[in-house]
Amino acid sequence: MMKVLEINVDDVGLGGVYALVTSVIRHAPQGLKLDLAGIAKFENPDNARALNALGSDVYYIGTEGGLLARPAAYYRNTLKLLRSGGYDCAHIHGDLAYLLLIFAKAARRAGVKKIILHSHAAGIDGRLRRAKGALHALTRRALKRCATDFVACSDRAARWMYPNLDAGRVVQVNNGVDLDRFAFDSQTRARVRSELGLEDAFVVGHVGRFAWQKNHEYLLRAFSAIRARVPGARLLMVGEGPLFDGTRALAGELGLLDDVIFYGASYDVGALMQAMDLFLLPSRFEGLPVVGVEAQAAGLPVIFSDAVTRQAKLTDSAWFLPTDEGAVELWARRALDVAGAQIDRRQGLQAVKRAGFAIEDTVAAFLALYGASGAQPEKGGGGA
Repeated sequence: MMKVLEINVDDVGLGGVYALVTSVIRHAPQGLKLDLAGIAKFENPDNARALNALGSDVYYIGTEGGLLARPAAYYRNTLKLLRSGGYDCAHIHGDLAYLLLIFAKAARRAGVKKIILHSHAAGIDGRLRRAKGALHALTRRALKRCATDFVACSDRAARWMYPNLDAGRVVQVNNGVDLDRFAFDSQTRARVRSELGLEDAFVVGHVGRFAWQKNHEYLLRAFSAIRARVPGARLLMVGEGPLFDGTRALAGELGLLDDVIFYGASYDVGALMQAMDLFLLPSRFEGLPVVGVEAQAAGLPVIFSDAVTRQAKLTDSAWFLPTDEGAVELWARRALDVAGAQIDRRQGLQAVKRAGFAIEDTVAAFLALYGASGAQPEKGGGGA
């Protein structure tokens, strides 16, 4: 039995890293045990129980202490868990170098032979962005001495985290998805649109945590321009987060409340994507967005902000547009083109598969990183 600890993974906001790692767990082969350790407690105990049913243990390595006490607590708790757990590998996920450094140093002290750093972003979200950015810049060059393997989800994520590493030392692992969950299905589309009262609407969709990174302010302004051009346009927003109330208030100021559905978090994003006609992701930064892969697998046309890596384009119906104030008309014109086009939604899944973004490809890449590439992945049951 090979044991791997996936560090800095939790279910807060049902984010992309959580979706990726839990998908890998569901498809992992026999003989590989993947446990999770997070600095935030799981928001939903049912998610932890679902992982337990799949053979994965979930640990909390955070602290209730203040900001200054956190780094030492993270190091201490990680060191204790790695020493007691008998792990063959520490797979450390994150978007900030100083956090990766803390976990990597704990893994080295614990004697873990394989330490993998995995960069998932290309910018900083949340509070104290300036201070976090300074710490990131100060610590990221030290990472090359603390790990055995270096991974990124895209070219931009690699440059963000490893500026002093040769490109050949950084392995790119695609953010694969379970394609079966997103394959276009006309019956699911009709059912969900009926349930949401969207039968005759042109549905613009977005999935993302209500946080600064996702740029919901621009999303609303772009949709306002789209609504002026496309009669019957509605916006379906899926997610939760700290900026939810402010986003809803802005929708009210723009006179959009009657045309926007604030759906909340969902464990069945695949079904909701069936109901959409166009997917928008005006993020201020991304590593390589999992939801963008999912949307394209569902056959949706996608408009990304031009801050997103071009490696996110997996189909011919994906475009990149700027997010300055005057560009909202560009987003509206593209939406109008989509509204008047005939799109075969079934083609998206095959394009994503050909691009190497099936979850089976990601599992194989993880196994190779762990030194278990001879194992044959088997699709697991259940869900997390």
